[in-house]
Amino acid sequence: KPTAAAAAREVAGEELPRVDRSLAQLVQVGEFLWPGRVGRETAKLPTDHEAHASILLGSRGLDLPHMTTRLTSLASAPEPELGVSGAVPVSGAATAAAATAAFDVSQPTSIAAFLRQHRQNAIVAALHAANLQTSREVEDVYWQQQRCEWEQSKQSLLAAFTQAGNDLLNITLPSQASITNTEVHKTGSSLVSGGLSSDQLAYARVLLEYNKQVLCHGVRPNLADGMYQVAQSMHDQGVSELWRVVVAMSQVSSCVGNNEGRTATHRTKARMMTAVTHHARTFLQEKYTEHMRAMVYSDLARAALGGVPGLVGLVKGYLGVTLSPELSSHLEDGQGVNGAPVWPLLFYCLRAGGIKEASSAAPDNNSPSVLEIIAALQQCSRNEDSRVSPETEKRLRLAYKRSVKTMRDPFKRAVYCVLARCDVTEDHGDIVTTTDDYLWLKLTLVDTSADCGNANVPSTPTVVTAAKQDLLTLPQLQHMLYKQYGESHFNAYEQPLLYTTVLLLTGQFEAAIEFLRRNDRLLCHAVHIAIALYTNRILCVPQALSAPLLSRESDEPECCLRLNLARLMLLYTRQFEATHPHEALHYCFLLKDQKTSTGEDVFLNCISELALHSREFDLMLGKLNDDGTRTPGIVDNFNVDVKEVTELVARDSEKKGLHEDAIRLYDLAKNHEKVISLLNKLLSQVVHLSSPNIGNGGATVTAAGSDRERVLELACSVGLRFRSHGHNATQQSASTMHLLLDLATVFDLYHAHRYQEAVEVIQRLQLIALTRDEVETRVSGLTSVASEVKDVLPSVLLAAITSTYHIYNNSTASTKTDGANTSFRTPPSRENTKHLQGQARAIVTFAGMIPLRLHADVNARLVQLEALIN
Repeated sequence: KPTAAAAAREVAGEELPRVDRSLAQLVQVGEFLWPGRVGRETAKLPTDHEAHASILLGSRGLDLPHMTTRLTSLASAPEPELGVSGAVPVSGAATAAAATAAFDVSQPTSIAAFLRQHRQNAIVAALHAANLQTSREVEDVYWQQQRCEWEQSKQSLLAAFTQAGNDLLNITLPSQASITNTEVHKTGSSLVSGGLSSDQLAYARVLLEYNKQVLCHGVRPNLADGMYQVAQSMHDQGVSELWRVVVAMSQVSSCVGNNEGRTATHRTKARMMTAVTHHARTFLQEKYTEHMRAMVYSDLARAALGGVPGLVGLVKGYLGVTLSPELSSHLEDGQGVNGAPVWPLLFYCLRAGGIKEASSAAPDNNSPSVLEIIAALQQCSRNEDSRVSPETEKRLRLAYKRSVKTMRDPFKRAVYCVLARCDVTEDHGDIVTTTDDYLWLKLTLVDTSADCGNANVPSTPTVVTAAKQDLLTLPQLQHMLYKQYGESHFNAYEQPLLYTTVLLLTGQFEAAIEFLRRNDRLLCHAVHIAIALYTNRILCVPQALSAPLLSRESDEPECCLRLNLARLMLLYTRQFEATHPHEALHYCFLLKDQKTSTGEDVFLNCISELALHSREFDLMLGKLNDDGTRTPGIVDNFNVDVKEVTELVARDSEKKGLHEDAIRLYDLAKNHEKVISLLNKLLSQVVHLSSPNIGNGGATVTAAGSDRERVLELACSVGLRFRSHGHNATQQSASTMHLLLDLATVFDLYHAHRYQEAVEVIQRLQLIALTRDEVETRVSGLTSVASEVKDVLPSVLLAAITSTYHIYNNSTASTKTDGANTSFRTPPSRENTKHLQGQARAIVTFAGMIPLRLHADVNARLVQLEALIN
């Protein structure tokens, strides 16, 4: 048989080569030659086979060496990458184009195939784009949740750091990042002066007026009303609504005694819980009435107002605007006044607080259920607590369980639940759609007929406990909202004002304030809400001022928390106490009734801290004039013992080492003994130093010299005033101060090289011996000298003997110069020389006999100069 090469040579023209092989043989050879089945890296063809294949294919214009690459690229068709995590496409069009290109691996050969392929590519591109968009949304939700959890953890850590520590007055302001909040628009007003914004100044003015009323007239107005007016002037709807809640809840103070609201045990009393739920419901009902009126007047055509003005007509118009067809199809038992559906009419009358109006809203409806409810409503309108009697409540509960609970009308079920206070776990989601509606419903179901005592909320979930008992108490509701649902459920970090409102309306004032103050932009409002509630006697504060910002006593119910108002107040005033001490003092004045663990007045401690931090002693405590009279300060306006406050600030200044300030403050407090005592200590430290304006060749001013001049000036002014106007210090202390001032004169003369005058002053002071006969007397008299003078004695000895040496040296160094430029000494007076030598010997003898341990350098200097003289 001819070979393939021979057959190919015999072919003429464009004819195909004639090969005598069967189809099976062709397939076998093709499989053997195909590089995809037999890798050329692993099974290499024989050389002669490759040569024959090259001749065969080369004759047809095919390049055998590049054939493998082309076959491999055709075998591996690309596939699109769907759902790749982390892929960020440029745009939807780019995504579709990428997906289409991934599947467009071959060109169609007919119109039908082209359309089919184009349709498949479009479907795949749409699926791919939807997949990427879903992945991005899931990733965004995930990271948003991560950021929320991190923010919550960060705030908890910051709160823990702020709450730590036992020193009430050493509070550092926490560094907290601002939280993005679309609910707060204008709370971060611009600063107008020294760290106080316009909002803060407006709050401070209201507080100053309140303190003025308390101090001058003994009247305690409702501070919440004034703060609410300030909030309205801020033109911030969220903050204004928050203060409206505070004003409503501050009315609770009228139902409790002077300090009952401040004690945690009274929080669980029936009277207190009734007051909380009543005022919260009243606020929500008034707010809902305003909402209905706004809805009605926004669409008068659909509302179709008419008839007698009042709540019933308003509810009818509101139903005409808002009642949906889906709910209308489930309504039962006919109509009420003016053709309005009876159960929605009754429910919204109750929602707006119109029990009396609801009792007359269906006079012509003869449905048994309607008649039963109307009778119950009439009974509620006659009772002071707006509740039905226990017998009626029991009958309504029974009717609800038998038939009403399974009915389709959601308004009918809700009316029965509200009046019978049953099925407390049902949320009535068809008609209760907002947070305000939910709070009103739960507060209406709360049973406050009995004290909760000191029993804590059960460890089991509140919802389960309430469902078993079909009873909801205020502590259970508080536990459910604050612990079970908490900040994450209400998205509190994105809506802080909403969550704060929820806590305030359920009587959790301390928790609301503690949460609100975490936001830097809302700290100002949190502090003033706390002040408003505290002045209305409904804020619980801890007995120990070193307690954390939010704490609970171990023997108190779980719902009873305590807010450390003193810590919060100092945390706030620390921002501006240095620039606005007057305003800061008025804030601290609110703490005058609180005591520290050692029995000290918190307000007095705050005054001391503010005075030391701002150093505005004259402004805050008053000023002492040259004639001994005192100019009043800010503290004189607070009906406190100014002398006691001034001495407290002076003691704190002394503890901090601010002795000069302490001297002025003790002088202001008329504690002259302490003034002289501190002056003597300071004089003994600086009296021997060189004055800055005295020295050889114009000595530079040193820190020690400036201290000396300042202390001497202070001591001289005090000494002159005491001499003119008298003092109450002991004679020994005053004598010591005057002696130290005289020694300052000695050292001034000594440093000015006026040695003879310095020795004369020393001789008049009779402190050290200058002759041999005075040694015994001066040594024995040293026992009555104060310790401050003894501290200066070594310097006095050195000044005395150095002055003696210079006097001796000057008397013996007078020279005369002749024409040959030779000099010779003129002999000094023998008596003068003998006197100076005896004086030097007496000083050294005195130094050796005094009961003081002199420094070795002092002894060496004394002996050296005495030897030079003798």
